[in-house]
Amino acid sequence: MFDLHRHLTSSSPLDDCFYATSRKEEWKAVIRAPYGAVGLLPSEPLRDVQEIYALLAAHPHLQIGEAGLDRRFPYPDKQEAFLRELLTIAVELDRSVTLHCVRREGRLLAILRSMDKLPRLLWHSFSGSYELACESARLGIVLSYGPRLKNAKLSGEGKRVTRFPFGLESDHEKPTEDRYEEAWQAHQRWFADLTGWSLDQLVRNNDEKRTILAH
Repeated sequence: MFDLHRHLTSSSPLDDCFYATSRKEEWKAVIRAPYGAVGLLPSEPLRDVQEIYALLAAHPHLQIGEAGLDRRFPYPDKQEAFLRELLTIAVELDRSVTLHCVRREGRLLAILRSMDKLPRLLWHSFSGSYELACESARLGIVLSYGPRLKNAKLSGEGKRVTRFPFGLESDHEKPTEDRYEEAWQAHQRWFADLTGWSLDQLVRNNDEKRTILAH
């Protein structure tokens, strides 16, 4: 199954995964990935977006991500301004954006609603409330369910989590490939049991989302 969100390791990028980055130091490596994105999280100094713009212009296969809001880090106004600029660039260059959000869901949705036009969006590792999922779906966001869903209240909704545009991700962030395949397949089986979807259905669904996000 195509993996909608994972991180780089010491091994060469695989061709059935979407690699997101969160630090400038990762950008050079992600260029080699068949499916990759350049991003910057609030844990890092938020740079001039023109640096990202130039990289995207030079490498048309790259998308944007991760990018978003995180209450654990300072300067919320700068976080919001940076995200708005990236969303604008994504629309201009026709790129998708992988969203990151930690305890600032209301502000994230407010920003998205305020934009004149939105790019294609994937909300990585979504584990918010059912109501938040409904609001996100109205904005056309693809909800990407990772292993954190297992411990979230949302998992109690069972098959109802498939009522929205969704996909699956491993969110693999170890420095090596150690146990990646085992954990990724276990997550697929768990989600299939939760929702009643077959693995074949989930494979096709993730392929569809890959086409949408990385065309």
